[in-house]
Amino acid sequence: MKKGVTYPLKVDTHLSTVSSSVNYNDIECVDIKSNGHYVVKFMYREWVGPLNLMTTQKTSIKISIDLKEQTVTCTHTDKKKTVYRWGEFPNKKEMEQNKKEDNPVQYETFLSSNFNSEKYVNDLFTHKTDNQATVHLQYLENRKLGCIDHLKKDVYKNHLIFIGASKEIANSEVDMLDFRNLISDYGNVMSSLQNISISWDHYKVKKSGKIDFEPLSPATEPIQWLTTAPNELSVSIEQREFEVAVSLVEKINKIYESNPKVEIVMQTHPLKDQIENKVRILTDKLMNELRSPLLKANQIKDTISLLVRLSQNDKAKSIFLESRSHAINHSIKKIVFSGDLNRFIGELARVIFNSINSTCNDFTNSFPSYMNSGLVSWIIEELVLISDIFNRQVFILDNFYSISQAIRIIESHCEMMDQTGLSIGFYWNLLLQPHVEQLIVNYEIKIRDSLLHQLMDEKWNGVSNWDYEVKSQQNSLPSSLKNSGTPNSGGISGGISGGISGGGGGGGGNSNISNNYQSPIINNNGGKKAGLTFQQMHQDNLNNMEDVDQGRLKLTSSTIFLNTIIQKFAIDICQIITIDLIPVISQSLGSIFKDYMSYLQNEIQKEHLSDIQCLAIISDSVYIVDDLVSRIATRFEDATGEKLNNLTQLSSLLYSYFESIRDQYSTRKALELVDNSMNWEEQEYQVEEELDPFPKNFIVLSEALDRLAESIQTNVNVESVLPIASRIISEIVNIISNRFECTSNLVFGYGGLQHFILEMKYLATFAGKYPVEDSTFELINTMIRNHKEIYLNNTSDPKPLKTEEYFTSIIDNLVYQKAVYN
Repeated sequence: MKKGVTYPLKVDTHLSTVSSSVNYNDIECVDIKSNGHYVVKFMYREWVGPLNLMTTQKTSIKISIDLKEQTVTCTHTDKKKTVYRWGEFPNKKEMEQNKKEDNPVQYETFLSSNFNSEKYVNDLFTHKTDNQATVHLQYLENRKLGCIDHLKKDVYKNHLIFIGASKEIANSEVDMLDFRNLISDYGNVMSSLQNISISWDHYKVKKSGKIDFEPLSPATEPIQWLTTAPNELSVSIEQREFEVAVSLVEKINKIYESNPKVEIVMQTHPLKDQIENKVRILTDKLMNELRSPLLKANQIKDTISLLVRLSQNDKAKSIFLESRSHAINHSIKKIVFSGDLNRFIGELARVIFNSINSTCNDFTNSFPSYMNSGLVSWIIEELVLISDIFNRQVFILDNFYSISQAIRIIESHCEMMDQTGLSIGFYWNLLLQPHVEQLIVNYEIKIRDSLLHQLMDEKWNGVSNWDYEVKSQQNSLPSSLKNSGTPNSGGISGGISGGISGGGGGGGGNSNISNNYQSPIINNNGGKKAGLTFQQMHQDNLNNMEDVDQGRLKLTSSTIFLNTIIQKFAIDICQIITIDLIPVISQSLGSIFKDYMSYLQNEIQKEHLSDIQCLAIISDSVYIVDDLVSRIATRFEDATGEKLNNLTQLSSLLYSYFESIRDQYSTRKALELVDNSMNWEEQEYQVEEELDPFPKNFIVLSEALDRLAESIQTNVNVESVLPIASRIISEIVNIISNRFECTSNLVFGYGGLQHFILEMKYLATFAGKYPVEDSTFELINTMIRNHKEIYLNNTSDPKPLKTEEYFTSIIDNLVYQKAVYN
């Protein structure tokens, strides 16, 4: 390499390990020092050192020059390199041909300070003939054309550099004009601008007539450096020296801060757009680096640190979290679902929660603490992703044991995150709540539809051979389910180490639920069994009935079916229950029971039903109100430690349905007894002659009530006898009273009135065996008193009525005879 020689360069793509969008066209050997160090000009900078290791103060790039291979190697901070190669030197044949060329011009003559052009021409052509002069002129012409051609090639080769230099000159001229205008406009404050403007020195005119400027003062050097800042930024960015580039940006900002008026001038200066464009390019490159999934933790931290120094906190945060979300989605797509739901959920949880944990560590190590709210929002978005997958993959199952195991797997990961200081269990429960509530609502709808289908085939025939408790195949349950419980007992929130590693596993804790309440959906191997339908469970219970309790209520098939499915509902829901689910459970239970009781109320009004069928409906309502509702409510209370929030209102409403069912039957039965059994007619009391003192119709009524009591005791229970019989007696008295009111012109005869009083007193006597309301006895006495008055007021010569002792003796005798013969 020779001093003063410029060597054209081209990038050697075969040897380079990193490409460059900027082509440096040449390298110039400026000087060769006595110690063997070279000074070369390359990349618009001067490099000093031995050929194998040359450096410059403005960049951390190092170059080495191989003269034999004719290469220039640029080594970057990341150990990547760009290799340039210059063209071959002129060969020996061309050099010898140039030496032999007849060149009469001695170029040294022109370098003399005493050169005289006229003397040179006269001496040159004095001894030449015309032909020699012509040849010499032709030679000069050829040399002139060659120089022109060479200049054209040289200009074309350096066209880009020439254009760039022209732009810089133009920009400098604009800068000069801007500063000149500022100085002229603000000349009275010149002293305050000395630290922010370029100091202009007086011009000194030399004798040669050339104009020169004095050197700039130290105060103006940083401002003058701004003109070279875009180029230095470009070089640093292309060489991937991002630390250097960011430092340059900080230096620019520092100049703005220390010189406020420079910033004002830069607002309208083209240089500001150039600098901002370079900063945008630098920011974009750093953003792309941050998107790379191959970055290590320290590289992520360094890249984010650079972006923070560039005041790109929000963009850096967004890109960092978006790249992590993309990585999580990519990892989820790689998970293969082989049919084992727990293994799939375990692997899903491992991928997502490990990513959340690593993201939190990288985020807190790279970003300031006041930006942690963005991290929390991102974590919630990832939890939403899990909850959506749960909704699609888990909550479509009928197997609540599998659902509970999947929930426990996720909750175990949340507990592990709690140990690292990140409490996300609350957010997970908050996201899971709507899905679980919808699961319960769908379960309720399924029960109501199945129950309605069952009611369509209902014949209202009561049977006593039904299972009080739903059998759960307890011996077939795995130990994890036998001991599983509620969040309060450690079930749902218990740790599942097996689930964390990708497999299933059982939760810990002690259950408050009776073993008989476990769900019959597990096979003998502890694995999942296809979920039984309500009809299958109902049929299994009917097939497994033993040791039937003869004192048990007789229930119809639809109520037995309701007993089966509502207990299965409690068994299933208790496996996933939390206190927050109490409202929706209460609402679902209320809807199921209210619909069924309303259906019973409508059915008992149908006239074609027999007495036995009506009693079967009453028996169903008694079982629901007095037993089933409270028993199911107790199950949920044992599971959560909390009562159903609408239990009191629900019980009151269902009891009102029950009373309505019982009253409708009593009214119907009373009318049937009056018209069919007693054959009672009010016209019988118009006779004047005395009748046989024997209340036949009401004796028949008494016997019919006794038979009805036995039927109620057989088909319902003994506790229902007195309420129903009492209601029937009250309704019979009301019927008799209403019929008398409808026939207001009816006047009793003497014998008829005596017989009516006997019958009413006999009715009051056997009604005393039942808890009949006082209003009923008052109504009986009122009818007796009214008809006495009517008789006395409408008879001209009324006969004296029998005394109370007379009626009492007859009634006592009848009661005694009945007791003796029965």
